[in-house]
Amino acid sequence: MEDVVLDEFIQKLLNAKVGSKQVVLSGSEIGKLCLAAKRVFMSQPNLLELKAPIKIC
Repeated sequence: MEDVVLDEFIQKLLNAKVGSKQVVLSGSEIGKLCLAAKRVFMSQPNLLELKAPIKIC
């Protein structure tokens, strides 16, 4: 997905938050957003490497 298209989706969603109006996205737009999110998640490690000792509060 092009960064420009993704930026347009993000801006559309952010504008709705300000005015509390409804956002209408087509099924293809939602699919494109899901694919873009999947690519980001798949490119990231799923475990965090930490050094001992660790204190969990």
